Amino acid sequence: MRKALLLMVPALLALACATLIPPTAVPTQALTPTSSASPEPTLSPSASPSPTLATTPSLTPYPAFAYAATLWPTPTAPSALDCRLNWQSPGNGIKFKPRDSFSAGWKVTNTGTATWTPGSVEFDYVGGAKLYIYPRVQLRTGVPPGQSVILTAEMRAPKNLSRYTTYWSLRQESKYFCTVALTIYVEQ
Repeated sequence: MRKALLLMVPALLALACATLIPPTAVPTQALTPTSSASPEPTLSPSASPSPTLATTPSLTPYPAFAYAATLWPTPTAPSALDCRLNWQSPGNGIKFKPRDSFSAGWKVTNTGTATWTPGSVEFDYVGGAKLYIYPRVQLRTGVPPGQSVILTAEMRAPKNLSRYTTYWSLRQESKYFCTVALTIYVEQ
């Protein structure tokens, strides 16, 4: 009950704020925040405009109203296949010599509603730099909701000096979920 009330408060605030701005004051183009020193308009009616508002060419609503929807996303039903990244090793930005071999690992928690079972869920290379030795890694054990697993891939740094990013994801049949990435630098 308390959680439902907490989720309703942002919607009610947005609704209340929307009724405070007269429809003629809302521009038809997108709002962009500015750092100008012009005064913020008041929404209280007055018989004559104040001297500071008289020099302002148009009434601009406070920009926070435009962003209210992005601050509190609408809750969605939990997905059967979802995860949370806890940590990765090595961290992004690590430096390797050309052709160095290394293992990359990501600890993820199953935040979905379905158990990840070996044979039906795989850890696959999905894009970016082809640093892998093997593009597909099988899960060794099942991972029920709420449990964590370390996903590991054996990799090799390319021979050319540059920055490389590789992307990996868990996959069940044709559905990809839980995408992770690693960025490395190859230097001398």
